[in-house]
Order: sequence, then C-alpha cells, then structure tokens
Amino acid sequence: RSMISSHSGVVAMLIKQGLSDRAVDWLVEIAPECLADAELLTGCLSERNNLTAAERMVTADASLRIAIAHGARDEAATQLLASSALNVLVSSFFLSLGPVGVPVNIIHEDDGHDVTQTCRRATFRMLSAMQCIHGERPALRNEARRALSKMANMCKSEGALGGVAGSVAMRRKTLLKEIWDAVVRASNSLGGLQS
Repeated sequence: RSMISSHSGVVAMLIKQGLSDRAVDWLVEIAPECLADAELLTGCLSERNNLTAAERMVTADASLRIAIAHGARDEAATQLLASSALNVLVSSFFLSLGPVGVPVNIIHEDDGHDVTQTCRRATFRMLSAMQCIHGERPALRNEARRALSKMANMCKSEGALGGVAGSVAMRRKTLLKEIWDAVVRASNSLGGLQS
C-alpha cells in the first residue's frame, strides 16, 4: 500500500500489464489508494491510446471495481472513471459476442490471446460488480443504470435479428441470454432499468 500511495501510476501500470482477475480483486480490496490513479486509468480508457480492445476491457473492469469499492472518497474522480469504464463496456458489446455466423472465436491479438473470450469475461465481471453498488451513490447508480439500459436494448435488438441458423446461432443465442440475465440481475440490484 505504501508503494501505491507514494508512487503515482503504479496501479495503472499493473493493470495495463495484465494482472489476473484474482490479483485485481485482491489489489482493489486491500488498497484504497488505487483511487489515486483514477485520472490515469480514465486516460487509459479513452479512445486515444495504444491499448488493444481486450486490454481496454480488462482496464475498464479494474477501473469500475476501483470506482465502486473506493469511489466515495472522491466522487468527482469516480464519476469520470466509472463513466469511462461503462462506456468501454457498452462499446465492446459486440466484441463480447464475437462475429456473427462464425463457429469459433477468430479475433486474436498478435500474441495469440483470444480477444472475444477476454472481452466476454470482463463483461460478465463488470456486470457482476455493478451489483455491489450500494449506499448513497446516486451518480454512480444512475451511470450504471444508463449503461445497463443500453446493453439491454442491444441484447433485445441483437436477439431479434435472424439470418444465421444451426449450432452457431444457438451458441450466440445462449450467450445473449446469459448477458441479458446478468444485465437484469445488475439492474434489479440497482432498482431497475433507467428509461
């Protein structure tokens, strides 16, 4: 904790380097000083950086967890961080589903990491994390509800599309249902979807 509090950017650097989900959870749990890197993490989530789509989703997951766990310490920084993380979640919706009509995840980074699986795992982690927004945090709750409404609408519109049949379509439909269920659980914990 002392290293995090005395060296600005350590948390952002660790997250960008690809900490495991378990390590991110541990870091967020033990180090409220993570919030000091909110501005750097917000910058990492912007469009103008050199992170891949999968790295942005993993960074968004960690950033949302930091905002939820320690955001009450600085609501202004938290609002920007949470908003950026949730924007990445919504904009990466189709990466989490994978390409239409393809039986395998074909989107890979240069190092061989499966972008679709990474984005999918981060999506479900973020949807789960939103269920932990408690207390008097109306701005964060509203921001989360807005993102959940957008995701619910994308699930509905994607589910209404036809055209692809067979096992690929069934797998996609199952994944859409899983995302929908996670969105509904998160929405219910926040008091329902925002209109």
